[in-house]
Amino acid sequence: MLECSDGYRSAIVGDARRIFLKAVIDIIDPDITYGSVSASSESRYSKRVQLHDKDFTAPVKYATLELNRWVLDGSWGVYPDNPAELTDHMGFQSEVLCGEEGAFSTPAWVEMAFSNVSILQACSVYFSDNPEDGIPTDFTVEVKQGGTAYYTRTFTGNREPRVSMDGFTVQNPDAIRVTVTRWSVPFRRFRAVEIVPGIYEEWTQDTICEFSARQETNFSCLALPYGTCTLKMDNLSRRFEPRSKNGVFQSIDERQAIPVAIGVRLADGSVEYKQIGVFYQYNGGWRTGNNGLSMQWDLVDIVGLLAGREFIQPSVLPTTLEGWLAALAAQLGPNFEGHYKVDPAYADLPVTASSAADVAGKKCGDILRFACMATGTFPRADAATGYLTAEPYWYQGNKLDLDNMTAYPTMKANDDLAAITFKLYDGSGTQYIVSGNATAASQTVTVDNPFLHTQAAALTAARQILSTYGGNLLEVTGRGDMSSEIGDVDTVWLDQSSASTGRRRAQGFTFSNGLLKNCPSVLLQADGSFLFEERVVLTESGTWTGPAGVGKLRLILVGPGADGTDGTDGDWDAAGLDGVDGVGGLVWAGTVDINDQQIFSVSVTEAGTIFGPYSSANGQRFPLGYTDIASGASYARTGVKAPLAGSGDGGAGGRGGAQGRRHRETTYGEDGKPNGSKTVIDVRPGNGTVGTTGVTGCAVIYWDKEST
Repeated sequence: MLECSDGYRSAIVGDARRIFLKAVIDIIDPDITYGSVSASSESRYSKRVQLHDKDFTAPVKYATLELNRWVLDGSWGVYPDNPAELTDHMGFQSEVLCGEEGAFSTPAWVEMAFSNVSILQACSVYFSDNPEDGIPTDFTVEVKQGGTAYYTRTFTGNREPRVSMDGFTVQNPDAIRVTVTRWSVPFRRFRAVEIVPGIYEEWTQDTICEFSARQETNFSCLALPYGTCTLKMDNLSRRFEPRSKNGVFQSIDERQAIPVAIGVRLADGSVEYKQIGVFYQYNGGWRTGNNGLSMQWDLVDIVGLLAGREFIQPSVLPTTLEGWLAALAAQLGPNFEGHYKVDPAYADLPVTASSAADVAGKKCGDILRFACMATGTFPRADAATGYLTAEPYWYQGNKLDLDNMTAYPTMKANDDLAAITFKLYDGSGTQYIVSGNATAASQTVTVDNPFLHTQAAALTAARQILSTYGGNLLEVTGRGDMSSEIGDVDTVWLDQSSASTGRRRAQGFTFSNGLLKNCPSVLLQADGSFLFEERVVLTESGTWTGPAGVGKLRLILVGPGADGTDGTDGDWDAAGLDGVDGVGGLVWAGTVDINDQQIFSVSVTEAGTIFGPYSSANGQRFPLGYTDIASGASYARTGVKAPLAGSGDGGAGGRGGAQGRRHRETTYGEDGKPNGSKTVIDVRPGNGTVGTTGVTGCAVIYWDKEST
């Protein structure tokens, strides 16, 4: 679940909400390599590398001796003596100042070199939008190849901090030069914030006429679905028309990134955006419509880019999970190196192939899911960064209630599996068969994973695979919440007391006519029938004896939920205040080793839940409740109107009483003349309601079924 503010939490479930869409269209050659920056002169505080860092904010304001360029209002800094200590965003700055009329005695210029760009049909130059810095009024932009300018555009009387050019074509360009002859403010340095060799624009719902995105994963790693995105935009100018000689269509290349974010307006008027993914152009992923008046882009995430690409082996094969993800990201080119994330606790887990031949001819997508299968993680594209990601399960997510669903959730059976056959890479090609969750099921699978060498490794993989079979799938259609991530464990509140839970396996966002609605999600409620299959829930104090032959338990100890406080009474001046919701109990969960048939004392009281030496008091509070994904049960929720016994739910706060209403009316005598007034009561002040009492918790115990 993406981090978000309290204001976002309120706005995204509000009865009326305003949603905003933006997509950053990055049509820059994905293989570009930026070279040196040269200039006619350069300030020692200039940051030339920032000319291509895609940070378009104005330079931080530092006081200088430029005429009338600083004010004693506390908003200006002072340059450090050592320029190396300056870390703020500055962009390029010349050393030479313009004259009294803004003219440079000798034209000031800066040139950014680059390579590995096959064609350039657009570029932009960004200057500072701080009024005190000024902007160039007269300047020239040149696109060069081999020292010769093959495109030149001269601006006179410019008043904008950004200029964009397109409608030209330069093959194999290697530099862009900006030359300024006159500045808008006298006695100023030439400042440039960004030079863009291509298109880098922010599109909103004003340009995008249709948008949909889908994110998906497969927790078992037996398949590799990936995220997709469709953008349809207005192309009245025929800027992206394939047949237009003055357009920019030829600049579109595979692997160009388009970050997409959706925001909601908060109560204070600001908009809080959540990035739902970074999606990429791929070969053939476009089409025109309406005789070229619209252009549709069908995009994929980084997993989709890799899925069907053949893995090119490095000179030395990786030996860890992180090493394999690094090698996979690098398959997409030098600019993708480092575009991966691995959970730190899993990064160094060994993932080895016995020989190069074992991974020869494999697709990158297969390598990805095999590495995740061998380490108990699952693959996805991280929504916030777009990076290739391998993570273990987590147990937090959003609360979904019926008020924010556009249809009642439906449930259907999840697939069953009869057996898994593993081919072990142990030098002899041994086959190892693991029984499934339902022996009568019609489906079996064979796993040919070059990273599984032993029965123990196959058993670890089987645990994860079979934890995704059996049980149910919960299909939810809601209004859309961009903070939800694939892998979240969500709690679906079905009424005032009961809830269902599931791990988010797929979700979609559809933006149409200014609305985000009818957003589907699929939650997996698999029962995990393989290991830790047996389960008991203890809600009373006593003793419990471990079964014979069992040496390991998984425990969930849930403490008591707090009471909701009473609402206060209303009066004639104001409504009463609502009571405070009672928080859910503390939850401790973990896997423990035990002795054969060990006897445990159990205490489930208002003071907490204790199981032998383990206690809920050592656990933590989960704001949206703790989900036991194996059973689909939710524990320790906050503010439940009708808590279930033994759930550790906190009670809901009482409602404040209504404000009383009364008015004065004139009274009349028998002669019909006014003789005074009286108070008439319209509504008497209401009484506050009583808060709901929280309930005690429980001890949930899982253990392995007997293996055969």
